[in-house]
Amino acid sequence: MPFQHPKIPACERCRLRKVKCDSKPPKCTGCTRSNTACIIVEAGTHERFSRDSIYQLERRLEYLDSVVHQPLGEGLRESLATPGRSRHESSHFVGDGSGLGLLREISMTANTASLSNARLHEGVASSPYTIETVAAHMLPSWELANILVERHFNHMHLHHPLLARFSVEELLQRVYGKGILPASSEDYYRSFMIFAISSVTMFRRGEIQEHPYGYFRAAQQYAPEVSIIGSIGAIQNLLLIARFAMYYHIDCSIWDIGRLCMRQCVEVSLHRRPVAPLSPIEEQIRRNVFWDCYIHDRYSSGILGRPFAIAEHDIETPLPIEVDEENLLNSTARSLDEVDAGSFTKPNKASVFRFVVELRRLTTRVSNAFFSSSDQCTTRRPMAEVGRIKLDLDRFSVEMQQIRDTAPVFQDPKSLYQRPQWYDFMVEKDRLTLIRGALARLPKDNFQPPRWMLRSYLQSAVNVIELYASMFAKGHITWTRSYLQILFTTGLAIIYSLSLLRPKEARQDFDTGSDFGRELRALISASELMQRFMSEMPDAGQFVQVFDVLVKQYTGTRARSSRNVTPPISFEDMDLQEISLHVSQAPRVHKAAELDIVNGPDEQGVDPTNMSAPPTYEWGPPFNHTQDYELDFDLDDPQNYFSFTGDNNNLLGQMAVGVGEYAWAVPPSEALWSDYGWFRGQ
Repeated sequence: MPFQHPKIPACERCRLRKVKCDSKPPKCTGCTRSNTACIIVEAGTHERFSRDSIYQLERRLEYLDSVVHQPLGEGLRESLATPGRSRHESSHFVGDGSGLGLLREISMTANTASLSNARLHEGVASSPYTIETVAAHMLPSWELANILVERHFNHMHLHHPLLARFSVEELLQRVYGKGILPASSEDYYRSFMIFAISSVTMFRRGEIQEHPYGYFRAAQQYAPEVSIIGSIGAIQNLLLIARFAMYYHIDCSIWDIGRLCMRQCVEVSLHRRPVAPLSPIEEQIRRNVFWDCYIHDRYSSGILGRPFAIAEHDIETPLPIEVDEENLLNSTARSLDEVDAGSFTKPNKASVFRFVVELRRLTTRVSNAFFSSSDQCTTRRPMAEVGRIKLDLDRFSVEMQQIRDTAPVFQDPKSLYQRPQWYDFMVEKDRLTLIRGALARLPKDNFQPPRWMLRSYLQSAVNVIELYASMFAKGHITWTRSYLQILFTTGLAIIYSLSLLRPKEARQDFDTGSDFGRELRALISASELMQRFMSEMPDAGQFVQVFDVLVKQYTGTRARSSRNVTPPISFEDMDLQEISLHVSQAPRVHKAAELDIVNGPDEQGVDPTNMSAPPTYEWGPPFNHTQDYELDFDLDDPQNYFSFTGDNNNLLGQMAVGVGEYAWAVPPSEALWSDYGWFRGQ
């Protein structure tokens, strides 16, 4: 007898109206006619899912079942070359996550805000950003290839040590005909992927004319002959794709790639100690690959509100040791455990990665404590729960500060990942998530969060924006999908906190000279930063425009749009504390930040003094700065503003979820735009 999926219960809308629900995917007839999301509430846990997401998961399972009956690797390679889900077929995930909905639990019983009458003067582009006109590049010159490889190991490799330097140097020799052995397809593939990732900065500075996407297209030509399943090398090949996808749209979900990588880590037992003895460098590579997959999984799943790919108690492999690759190659130890890490100079190139892993392990425990759906099945909690939440908040805050205090300090930082401001930024954004989790767990019976907690939340959000703005203005940091998501959700956190903390004076009197002037300047700064993102990421325009309207509506000041790839900032007449965009007060950061000196842009930053901008790509008509925008709800009423309860009917809730999906190249539901005609000025 063929397997039949269990019948899905009636949707929430039909159940409340006591009408028959036909349960048609992706929406029942009633929800289709009313142009609303079709939400299913699970009876036991009260978790909320969209019918479309369930339908897409069923289709995905059917596809995976068909892959099982194909020759090994064939189906997976097809799915990477031609993604199984189009933008129009993808689901809009509804679930608990540290970055989704912002404090959805606080206003669980609030009414959904209505934006049906709001209008925007300029339409939002509905099609994703593509670079179809960029052709595959030929191999760069030997000199440029060495520059790109050197940049890779001095920057990206510090954060994502995917490949050993000695192996990359050997494959480069083979690719350029300088070795004894001929080059394989994997050699060419990895070379072009390294060129693609490393050339992002040079292209954005205007130093080269070859678009990084051209190197990626060249790598794609060798992909059918490259292993992507069943070995450590296959995992490394996939992780290179995931890293490049943080900069440019590749029409493939980064989260799906990371999930596949972690599954293969388990299949080849990277999560366990090796059974057979390995040399120190081989075991270090194994640990690097596994923990990079771990970072990828924990961060993306936390943002998207999805289950982790592997439980903490299933992980047995230790962290990589804090020793450089060169020292491991020259070590006479028989295994990595026999290497005396304390006898080598610290910090070194392995120190950055270890810091990131330790921070991500802590945030995993935060997520399990505050964002676990299994512990949030009821909306009413005793006041005694507040004490436990406070204890957890204090404990995690202390541990987070301890990780920051033990972060490596480089006397002459050459990369973003060696700068104290970056460590401050990493810890501060995770502290923001920690406080958000504590706020989400507080009792909900008309209980307003403690003002001290709201002020801590607000302070942390402002610090995140100021730190990023300062690094961006100095040319130390570039723009990625992930950074856009951080700025977007952090800006919403500021608006939420101010809506509870600020007095009820008229909005027009609430300007940058008020008691919350620093917070408002940070909000405007975030909007201006996201405007700059669109020059290289025009597909972010939908989210940028919505955020811009919210900032204008809340502050009375609309951010200026910019199409410059490089911000024209001069350091000659500026104090270091005045460099950040529209933020006159310096970020309140860790003491180690005092060691940082503005010695020019690093390998992965944007040179703010370089006025030769590379070609840009238009995504739509320019903004009209004289147009007045009126929303039909009060931004100062948190019950109206943040009423996202997992319901797709709430537009701002959809945007918070959608920008998280955008960060990891998970195409948002088409309903995110089509269900609200006013987004296109209709």
